[in-house]
Amino acid sequence: MEFKKIHFVGIGGIGMSALADILIDRGIAVSGSDTRLNNLTEMLSLKGAGISEGHSASNFPEDADIAVRSACIRDDNPEIVEAGKRGIKIISRSELLKRVIESAGTSIGVTGTHGKTTSSGIISYITDHSGAEPTILVGGEMARFGKNSRSGRGDILVAEVDESDGYFRNISVTHALITNIEREHMENYGTMERLLDSYRDFIQKVSSKGVLVFNGEDELLSKLVAKSSAKTISFGVSGDFNAVCRIKEHMKRIEFDMSLDGKLLGTVKSPLVGLHNVSNILGAAALCAGMGMDSETILHAIKLFKGVKRRFDMVGRVGNIRIIEDYAHHPTELRSVLRAAKDLSSGRVLAVFQPHRYSRTFDLESDFAGCFKDSDVFFLTDIYSADEIPIEGAGIERLFKAIDKSGFEDARIVKKENVPSIISDIVRENDTILILGAGDIREVSEILTEAIRNKMNAHWEKVPE
Repeated sequence: MEFKKIHFVGIGGIGMSALADILIDRGIAVSGSDTRLNNLTEMLSLKGAGISEGHSASNFPEDADIAVRSACIRDDNPEIVEAGKRGIKIISRSELLKRVIESAGTSIGVTGTHGKTTSSGIISYITDHSGAEPTILVGGEMARFGKNSRSGRGDILVAEVDESDGYFRNISVTHALITNIEREHMENYGTMERLLDSYRDFIQKVSSKGVLVFNGEDELLSKLVAKSSAKTISFGVSGDFNAVCRIKEHMKRIEFDMSLDGKLLGTVKSPLVGLHNVSNILGAAALCAGMGMDSETILHAIKLFKGVKRRFDMVGRVGNIRIIEDYAHHPTELRSVLRAAKDLSSGRVLAVFQPHRYSRTFDLESDFAGCFKDSDVFFLTDIYSADEIPIEGAGIERLFKAIDKSGFEDARIVKKENVPSIISDIVRENDTILILGAGDIREVSEILTEAIRNKMNAHWEKVPE
């Protein structure tokens, strides 16, 4: 790469921090800033990156020769303004990702509306378990690597390719997995036609020497891949596809027999739960098999994969009460996660949802209104703006009004900071609590777990021996 020092504006984000990590390992000096520091920025600091908390023109180093901005950074950000004054080139995170991906000998790109983080995580495990020592950039932290990125010594790179800003249409990969396509990110696309055009461009850039694995149950996607020059492999939980499965269990764990082009690959076993994860595993396994990896390696790696942080991630347990975090922020994702929780729980499901972005809340309001039916108790918190300017009418009051609340034991709007005390007062043994959203709602989980533990201990102390 032609740059000697890169300054990341919004370096604490999952995608930005991964790129910074990889580039440090490649000998490039890195600096960056974010409004909030986290465990990922701490790791970057330990590797020599200069990290600043908050945004200020003074954060921009004299010797930086390029600035990279995350999608939520506005044009009036003082560091972006400073870069402009100095005549320093400013690029998006997606453009930098393109450069990193296309520097690899063999690249695997995973995109789609839902499931791309878990799917790319599984592929990372499989390729690493095969001995390929891949470079990895995915959207969630994984136990095997201790983070969401890894600089490998092999020539394979696995990357989650985010479709949100539309830039992914410019990225070329050797192999690709596309999980599904739904209406999403209309704040950038405006229309479904423009969204589909972007996917079409991405599909056409998959190497003719590679494999393109796609969800055959998605009609929109199936039409788009028809003109691909790559070898295409369809997958689906039910239907006539190249990769298919016969499900034995998906509620407490996952187990299914998988076949590819009529040949039995073997029995897939995973500690993950839910039909949505059956689909994620199936697609990832199909891609790795299509690349020529042996079935024993694939099956063993899947068995070891315990998931990705904030994807149905059990972050606390008090007795038989589970506290689970999930990044779900789209109606389809929320339905899948709630269904999985309902299947898993022997008690009630208590859901706390923080909407992400005013634009998404407004655009998909009717879909959001009907997606919480598998919860027994439902709490809605304030919208996490992701630096969006509020949209008139796109408030939680309007969304809450649109939701049919007759099926809930309890449903209300609550402040995020009040969640721990409210839930700890009403929780019962065997309940499952879901903390849902892509914003800062995760901050309540540890406090909530402690509040429940304190309440339970207080209760137990009153019970005579």
